[in-house]
Amino acid sequence: MTINKKVKKGLVVLLILALQVSCKTDTKGNDSNIKETAALNFDALDTQLKEFESKKDLPGFVVAIFNKDSMLFSKGYGYADIENEKLYDENTIQGIASVSKSFISVALMKAVQQGHIDLDATINSYLPYEVINPHYPDVEITVRHLATHTSSFNDEPNRGKGNIFSKKLQKENWREVWHPIIEKYNRNKPEPMDTFLAKMFNPEGEWYSEENFIKHRPGTFYKYSNFASALLAQIIEITTKTDYKEYTKNEIFIPLNMAQTGWSREAVDSINHVQYYNDNYKPVPHYSIITYPDGGVYSSVSDLTLYLQEMMKGYYGESDFLSHDSFKEMMTSQSKLLDTNTGLFWDLDQSCCIGHGGNDFGIAAMMYLDIRDSLGRIVLSNIDVQQENQENAFYGIFNQTFISSE
Repeated sequence: MTINKKVKKGLVVLLILALQVSCKTDTKGNDSNIKETAALNFDALDTQLKEFESKKDLPGFVVAIFNKDSMLFSKGYGYADIENEKLYDENTIQGIASVSKSFISVALMKAVQQGHIDLDATINSYLPYEVINPHYPDVEITVRHLATHTSSFNDEPNRGKGNIFSKKLQKENWREVWHPIIEKYNRNKPEPMDTFLAKMFNPEGEWYSEENFIKHRPGTFYKYSNFASALLAQIIEITTKTDYKEYTKNEIFIPLNMAQTGWSREAVDSINHVQYYNDNYKPVPHYSIITYPDGGVYSSVSDLTLYLQEMMKGYYGESDFLSHDSFKEMMTSQSKLLDTNTGLFWDLDQSCCIGHGGNDFGIAAMMYLDIRDSLGRIVLSNIDVQQENQENAFYGIFNQTFISSE
């Protein structure tokens, strides 16, 4: 997430509420029963989704439901690009925001298996400068802390510095609440990720401050951090001696046949790309993120289905993509000390589901495995859902994928 504190907090609350509503019933059965039951209800689901489409709270959206072996339902609704009347479909490509962090988890476990990284090693054994929380100078920050959002990093003082828009943002296209920070975004300039992160975390850095750290001992308090996530991706780069984009492409995207997935519009397919819209229903210029590992993956719902299917197989011990121990590590709660249940970047806060959500300029995304019925569910849209009607529509659609397939 790269917008602001209020938006981030709102997304987390909405995600929790969405899953609480979704996970009220306990659905059990083997794959054949699930497929038969779900198939009988997909006409009803389609009818409900068409109702959401007709209200036009979202420009467009796409929904997929699947088991570990087969796609059961996949369909787009509304427009990927309103002005050009381009319809959403399962091959429409868009950013997936913080769902991208799940790839850091997989890349991390690949690097661990290859002997490059120790989860419990101090990050200072890998970085070219020393990172210490000045409030706890004698406490080491570990790789595991970065992967569980318990590093004690505080993004707030530098939030928004990493978004680089292809055109200047115009205030008249944005609701008034955004006006005070539009100029800040317009001043951002591209630079290498390692340079950007060093400005915050290197004690000699331009933006270094005690405010970049919270007053909680590392490992004891959950504080969501995009920059900690990106720093872990940098550690993967350093230890594997491979650019993170290349590492994830070679270790994840290519092996899983994710041909519609990459780290830039140009690298994937700009023709099938969505037009992003802000919460005022105005087009958002295309943009990139300096700390791209925390939210910069471009993909389609069909590619994300391939990805989550492999993660599902791994969860059930049926994949050699990673060792079963690595899958368990990623998707098992990492601490009993926290009030937030988290794996290595994977959200475990609801007992029913494992996955991740995301929200950024012009992007809303949900990708979850329901461990009760062994079904994966993905919903993507091309708007940042920050007004009540948009929130209700997007999370209502996600909830409907549970209700209609029971």
